[in-house]
Amino acid sequence: MTSFDQQSGESTTSPTDHDGATPGRDGGDGSASTNPSRMLEVAARTADELVANARTEAESLVASAQAAAQQIGEASRDEAATMAAELSRTRAEQVAELESERAAALGQLADEKANLEAEIATLREMEADQRSHMRRLLSEQLSQLDAAPPGSPTDDHE
Repeated sequence: MTSFDQQSGESTTSPTDHDGATPGRDGGDGSASTNPSRMLEVAARTADELVANARTEAESLVASAQAAAQQIGEASRDEAATMAAELSRTRAEQVAELESERAAALGQLADEKANLEAEIATLREMEADQRSHMRRLLSEQLSQLDAAPPGSPTDDHE
């Protein structure tokens, strides 16, 4: 059985019988364990210790939770920064790819334009040659008509 020593202020354990009674005590003599003021003092001290322990544990839990929250916040910020860098890199790659495709398409269009302009120039040259050739033939035929006397064999071809 545990009892409180009045003089030292410490709790002590005394041997008990197998029926729970302390040997040599009758239990009703007004000893230190039944003194109301002493019991109140022990209860107050025990309550203060429990409150102090609870505060310490609460402060420890709060500190632990704050550390965990800070760690989670840092991990989230790191992950966000990593994702932002990845998105930026991906965007830069996509922009570069689109610029490359655009440049290739513009190059193809420029080649097509140059080919079409060359073909147009060739067709205009052919047109000019054809006109010149037609003028020369018409001029030759008109010259022959002017040079031939009336009733000549050139009129018989009709």
